[in-house]
This record gives sequence, C-alpha cells and structure tokens, in this order.
Amino acid sequence: MKRFWHKAVMASILAFGPVAAVHAADDDAEAGAVIVLPLQLVNVSDLEFGAMLSGGAPGTVVINAYTDARTTTGGVTPVGAGGQAAQFWTYGGPLQFVRVNRGPLPVLDRVGGGASMNVSQLTLNGPVNRFLTSAGLLDLRVGGTLQVGANQQPGLYEGEFTIIVTYF
Repeated sequence: MKRFWHKAVMASILAFGPVAAVHAADDDAEAGAVIVLPLQLVNVSDLEFGAMLSGGAPGTVVINAYTDARTTTGGVTPVGAGGQAAQFWTYGGPLQFVRVNRGPLPVLDRVGGGASMNVSQLTLNGPVNRFLTSAGLLDLRVGGTLQVGANQQPGLYEGEFTIIVTYF
C-alpha cells in the first residue's frame, strides 16, 4: 500500500488605504500533488480512533465514515478532539462500476506488547456497489467500531486492514 501525504497552504493579503509607507514580507509554503494511475487505490489518511480513557466497564469508540465524528459508549471517555475515518482515492474510467470490499477485521496490538483491541466493524461512506464520478474518481472513506476492554492497558495500539476495489 502506497501512502501519499498532501499538504498545501496558500495565503494572500491585499490592503488599500491612505497609508504612505509600503511594507513587504515573504514566507514559504508547501505544495503537493498525487498522481493516480488508472485502477489504483491510494491511501491518503489512516483510520484513527484517537485518544481515550478506559474505565471499569468495557465500551466502544465509533468513527463515522461520512463525517469523521467520534462517539463513545460504556466505560470509554474520549480525550481531545482526535479521530478520523481512513481516506482512499481511486481512479478508473468515467462512471465505471466498482465493488468495494474489505479483508478481515483488524486487531490493534499495543506497541510493546501485552494487550490488543478488536475492531468489530468497518463502515464505508457509501454502498459496496457504486459508480465512479464522470471524472473517474472515487473518494472512499472507512470508519469503524473499536472494542475497548474494561481498564484497557494504556499505550499506543496499531493494526492494519485491507480495502479491495474491483473494477468492472
């Protein structure tokens, strides 16, 4: 899986008025681009469940594939504003029919070992069967549900999942 990170910042300020002095300033900005080959899936951002506190009861963290909204249940308390759906871009023919599937549900393992958490559901921002746009693009987003145990061991948890796009 190839990962491309795109960041661009552009700013412009223009002022008119009866000011006699002229001042100039400059700064640098980054620009980026992603070249997508036909029938290729590009991972733009990863599924992030964000930071949380685990209490005395099990719970869940849910990331909405459409809005990136994060909700929690049970003994889980969200910390900060983190969390986002994974985003993929794919390119094919104009209005081409595609089917989106996933591989096995991921298990997030604690970095350093000693604990894991299951992702019990991966959700898409649309149906499994769909058509690419007239430009041949698909903005595919994947959310999910993370099962957090009671008093889950603190640490960073990581895992992987597979998305499969079949072009017809």
